[in-house]
Amino acid sequence: MVNISFDKDLCLGCKTCELACAIAHSKTKDLAGAIKENRIARIRIRKVSGKIKLEQCKLCKNPRCIARCPTNSLTKDKNGTIKVNYFTCTRCGLCEEACPFGAIILGPFPTLCDRCAESDGPLCAKACPTKALKVKAV
Repeated sequence: MVNISFDKDLCLGCKTCELACAIAHSKTKDLAGAIKENRIARIRIRKVSGKIKLEQCKLCKNPRCIARCPTNSLTKDKNGTIKVNYFTCTRCGLCEEACPFGAIILGPFPTLCDRCAESDGPLCAKACPTKALKVKAV
């Protein structure tokens, strides 16, 4: 399992990590394609009360989002990543409401950080110019 640590003191709020995430999850793997596809970043940097905050799936031991899903469309894989079954998901939004970290965005379907499972590690951390995001193996 891979965890991503966040050092808010190093973060500039530039959102390069969000762009890298959207690009990584686009079909074309480039910025123009990600914009055309309207890709949603699975990691988000927000300013809350003047402070920078990271919104990302925390790989909870007992995820509230899974417990709250009425159709059992969310499951946890062997790496701890939460997967969405797009065939059974009704887009009710209960998983998004249940997440205490603001990590789920209900786009066409629930969108959560998968630690770039199909790439060589989380691309948000690789793209961060100040190294505010760091990859840690758990």
